[in-house]
Amino acid sequence: MAAKTSQATLALEFTAHGAAKGWRANEHLVDALPYVDSVPPELKPHVEALIEEEKRKSIKLPSDYLREMPAVRAPKFDDHPVLKTEYERVRNKEPMAPLDAVRYRLEPPPQARRGDVGAWRLALDNAGAQLEHQHLRILNQELLLKYGDKAWRAQVSLDEAAVRGLEAQLAALRKETDALNRERKLQQHAAGSELSKLERQYLSQVRKNADIERACDRLEEAVAALEAELDGHIRADTAAAEGGAPAAAEGQQGAGTAEGAGEQAAGDGKEAAGDGNGDTEMADGAAAGAAAAEGAAANGTHASGAES
Repeated sequence: MAAKTSQATLALEFTAHGAAKGWRANEHLVDALPYVDSVPPELKPHVEALIEEEKRKSIKLPSDYLREMPAVRAPKFDDHPVLKTEYERVRNKEPMAPLDAVRYRLEPPPQARRGDVGAWRLALDNAGAQLEHQHLRILNQELLLKYGDKAWRAQVSLDEAAVRGLEAQLAALRKETDALNRERKLQQHAAGSELSKLERQYLSQVRKNADIERACDRLEEAVAALEAELDGHIRADTAAAEGGAPAAAEGQQGAGTAEGAGEQAAGDGKEAAGDGNGDTEMADGAAAGAAAAEGAAANGTHASGAES
């Protein structure tokens, strides 16, 4: 299931502009993850305000959504004139004609036509029709008493079979809907995990970039401070060099003389210590000479640095 989810579409299908097909082509459709997206309580009023603003800006009315649907196929009643007439009546919103009950009345001719044979013949024909109608009703009642229960049971059986078929179709549709919602939920949770991971990576990179930028700012400030200090030292050294060049030369010469004397004394002391036949005083003198030479060299260097 994980492999299938990773290969399948992770969000809603046909979400990009122009990707939809059919009668919703070239439209902006909803691109969201209903099973993953959630609105914090503190942001819910702001979201509702945005929705209301979008509804106010929209030029589409609720009745316009049905107009986007394809037109319904026009019915054909060429072979059914009665149905065609009734369809046109309902389409034009005309009231139904009242039931004609004149033919169900058994009345004699009017008083003015009591001497007309034709009027009595019409009344006789009406009486015969009424008698035949009553006879048919009696026959229907007898047939109903004889076969009505069986016909009723057969009709009930047919109705139950139709109900079972419709229930099976409904169960199949519900199962298909549940499977589709379950698949969408899994896909959207996978997409939500991936989006959360990418969001964490993005925030980590943003924080890292911010830290690097702050460190670069500190380094730039330190470099600027060192450059300013270096410029100050260069200007001070230039001014000192222009005013005290002879004194610096004398100090360097004295330091060189003292360093040479110290090196000579240290050499004598090492030679005396290397003979092995000298006594302790000669070794001590050599060590003292070496120390004196190092001190003289250090004093000469210090003096030269101070003059410069």
